[in-house]
Amino acid sequence: MSPDAMTAADWRALEAHIAERYAEAVHAYLADHPGERVYGVASHVFYSETGGVIAWPGLAVGSEESLAAAAEGSSFSTEELRWSPADWAFQLDPSEADDAWAARVEEAARAGDDAHWEAIFARFLRSFATAAKPAKKRLRAEGAVAPGFLALAMDEAWELVPLSLTKAELERHFPELGEQAQELARLEALPAPERAAALGELLDAYTPGVVSTEDAERLLRGLGEASVDVALERMPRSHRRWQWAKLLADLGIPRDDAIDALATVLRAKKLPEPDRAWAAAALARLGRLDLVLAEAERMPRPVLLRGLAAPYTSFRDRAVRHLPLDYAPLEAALAERPELAEAMLDELRPGSGYCAIEPAETATARAALDSPFEVVRRHARLVLDHAGLSA
Repeated sequence: MSPDAMTAADWRALEAHIAERYAEAVHAYLADHPGERVYGVASHVFYSETGGVIAWPGLAVGSEESLAAAAEGSSFSTEELRWSPADWAFQLDPSEADDAWAARVEEAARAGDDAHWEAIFARFLRSFATAAKPAKKRLRAEGAVAPGFLALAMDEAWELVPLSLTKAELERHFPELGEQAQELARLEALPAPERAAALGELLDAYTPGVVSTEDAERLLRGLGEASVDVALERMPRSHRRWQWAKLLADLGIPRDDAIDALATVLRAKKLPEPDRAWAAAALARLGRLDLVLAEAERMPRPVLLRGLAAPYTSFRDRAVRHLPLDYAPLEAALAERPELAEAMLDELRPGSGYCAIEPAETATARAALDSPFEVVRRHARLVLDHAGLSA
């Protein structure tokens, strides 16, 4: 199947199918609970794996009666559960037709590189928000639902929620999302250095703000050198040094001052182990495993192991930029310290989260199949298998 296998007509057909499934979920619930006041139907739990699986989400139905019953046996209030579809009493399982659509979208997504996959998956997500509007209109017209009924797509970050609703519905039911959009627009208007500084304050805040720490980190990852400057300013006095070390690793800019700052955190024996472990990981991902090994006798073993493993884990995949796959630093470390070989087998055990290799890294992985170290051979074999390449 070619990358453009999903045509505009195909996407419209998918949206019509989703709208029908929203309606079917509500009717199925009312068939078992006649007379209840249904206030919402939502698609949720959008599971996927970049470059691979795209699964059909769950569909949930909420009613005032089932909401009250759920809150009665919970520590959460009705308002806290009202828009938490995972806690709603009714969940509609995917049908064969649902799974067939998901498989078709997945096949189209797999026909290109990761950027193509991400674009197709984003379009798939938007289909659930787009389809919510005609489903809501139909169900309201039928008189099957309570006044104010909503149909919506609810992804983990709630980015699909505004796309599912009118402005008035968003302001009434999710006012915090409107506030967040305004704040994000304000931040976007700032020059890059000022924006990075403002986002740095959000990332370091003790209490959540209108913009979440997750969003602040995501936005900082797009600001390059300005974010490095903010990280270096805030990391020495931050209560989350590990978070700044992680950001520096993701930015992938090995400036001398960044390396020095990370090495300072690594050597600080009084700091919490997570701070030192993330500093070790960042140094390794920035190509300075030598600085980690130089401190090997003066750091807890888990910190050292984290540094050795970091360039080969799935954390690498989220980086703005990363160094090419290279097993030589790990092999050199194990040759010098053979007592670490067994521990590294556990640190990089299958299921711990391996990096995804790029086409240009295939030769490196194939060559590593002959490594004298089992941990390297196993890692190379499994990343090749994951990439669909014969080991």
